[in-house]
Amino acid sequence: MRKIDANHISHNKSRNKYQNKRQTYKWKKRKKNNLLFRKEARILAKTQFTKEFVNLPAPKDYSFIRNTNEVLKYFDDAKQVFKKGGNVRFDISEIEKLTPDAIALHVSSINHGKTVQGCYISGNYPIDPELNKLFTQSGFQRFVHTTGKKVKTHGNFLHRERHYKVEPLIARNAAIAGIKHTFGTINPFEPLYDILIECMSNTNNHATLSSTDKTYWWLYVYNDPNSTITSYSFLDLGVGIFESIELQTYFQNFVKNYFKGVLHKHINLVEDLLAGKIQSRVDEDNEIRGKGIPQIVEHSKLNVFKEFYIISNDVKINVKTGEKEELQYDFHGTFLYWEIQNN
Repeated sequence: MRKIDANHISHNKSRNKYQNKRQTYKWKKRKKNNLLFRKEARILAKTQFTKEFVNLPAPKDYSFIRNTNEVLKYFDDAKQVFKKGGNVRFDISEIEKLTPDAIALHVSSINHGKTVQGCYISGNYPIDPELNKLFTQSGFQRFVHTTGKKVKTHGNFLHRERHYKVEPLIARNAAIAGIKHTFGTINPFEPLYDILIECMSNTNNHATLSSTDKTYWWLYVYNDPNSTITSYSFLDLGVGIFESIELQTYFQNFVKNYFKGVLHKHINLVEDLLAGKIQSRVDEDNEIRGKGIPQIVEHSKLNVFKEFYIISNDVKINVKTGEKEELQYDFHGTFLYWEIQNN
């Protein structure tokens, strides 16, 4: 007689329980509803796809850092189409200038469910050969459906993180990618690593307040083939620095104490933000976190960093100089951009 072990008995019990559950009215009703839901979803998707695509030509100077307001207007125009249930064709064929920061924003935006809102999108490539090369070698094809041939990234680094997590290994690899190109070595450069860790940490603080709306963070490292400069673009599409909970509390107290009856603007909080007077709303990853934004500001003053910007909500900050600009359009998220150079 075949010996029946405890695991086999347990498996049979679980199997019988599952089979009995499938015969219940509740199970069958749920199964039927799920089938109907999937059928309706397919019909809606097919109907949505048959709608006309609104063609939106990108600004000629497609640079988020250099041409911030026009680029924000471009994506705001797309959002207005999506809100009306329309499809969008992101037309970048006629652009005359393109920078890595715009590529990072472009790829993250078209992958953001809250932006697209269930509508369809399509796109194309720059006609200009050099800009086409810059765009296709970014690695964006890994994050979109395309029939074109995938192009090698040639040392560039594009990463999307699906959770509010600090990833030391990703930070290390991203730092090495830039250090190797800019300095010709893989020796550690702690300020660069610290900044990457702080960016990842702060994603938690500036993310969406809804537990069901997961905000990815994106990191794009671009090695300029015509120089030793490496650029870093780090962004999340959450609520942004100035709309986070802790900052809103600070904002309310600021208004109450100093500006009673006067309309206050985010731009007036920049100095306190950079000085670390505004605290994060959550306290996670303490074992690897540093000093937050003040540490980023401190490192940005080093000559190694050629440029350093923060864009969030309706404010653009030149971190190296302290200059600030109130934007015409709101950026729902946080974008950090910097360049390293070999002096």
